[in-house]
Amino acid sequence: MNSQSQVARNAPCPCGSGKKYKKCHGAASSPGQSKPDYVSINRAVAYKGGIGRLREAFCVDYTAAKKEIIHRIESGLPQMVAANGKSISCSKGCSHCCLLFVVASLQECECIVYYLYHHEEALQHFLRAFSSWRERVIRIERCFRKINLLHEKITCGEASKEEEQMFDAECDLYARQNIPCPFLVDGACSIYEVRPYVCARLAAVTPAEWCQPGHPRQGEVEHFKAEIHLDKDMPYFMQPKGDCVFSCMPFLVYRILEEGYDVLSSVPGLENLKKAALSDPEIQSALSRASFYYPTG
Repeated sequence: MNSQSQVARNAPCPCGSGKKYKKCHGAASSPGQSKPDYVSINRAVAYKGGIGRLREAFCVDYTAAKKEIIHRIESGLPQMVAANGKSISCSKGCSHCCLLFVVASLQECECIVYYLYHHEEALQHFLRAFSSWRERVIRIERCFRKINLLHEKITCGEASKEEEQMFDAECDLYARQNIPCPFLVDGACSIYEVRPYVCARLAAVTPAEWCQPGHPRQGEVEHFKAEIHLDKDMPYFMQPKGDCVFSCMPFLVYRILEEGYDVLSSVPGLENLKKAALSDPEIQSALSRASFYYPTG
């Protein structure tokens, strides 16, 4: 979220309330005042107004479609594994794969945000767990950034074989840090119904204990992956530049929760999304009630 706009404290509040800025949305920046609850504010306006309703309709349709696709993956994966004379060793409560670096599309992350808005316990757990996850990721920032850059090249079809191998090596390094996914609760995924496709498509066929970090046979773990075609995924309700927009899943989900239309408008091709959304009288009214100035510049 951007910092509050440079508005004189005695000037009229930009929200149009008629009050002075210091008595309205500037009150949160006064000494002794707590930081605005950005997550609650973005939640309050996410699906308001014309743009918001389009965004919500997309989330509803995408969630339904994704659940159906995940169901097909869950049904087909055991058959594919069995056809190769193997059996899946993953079981409920096994969370070894939840230490992996997970990427997801903008569509998937919006779907997860929508799910969190409707599952309060999962939302609050994620917000608490994210800080610890981020602190640990920062310690391996070079690895984190390298994975993101290499994944972008792979997604665009621009990566060399050497870079693909480098990506795998960096992902292995990340997994060895034993950083649990912030959506993990008591060994179970709190967003299981709408988990990323990269999570749903993966199954181990070697003994489960081999997947444990540091296990002497971890390098021999064998996975099967269901085939998915993300290039044919349901398009976002507004068209960004490029076919797909991917990012580290927990990071992008948190940014959408915390920054709302600011981060969505940072996506190439969606630069006007924030301005269009916040110019809607319905959203302006909601922001006025939230006692926070959400800059429209």
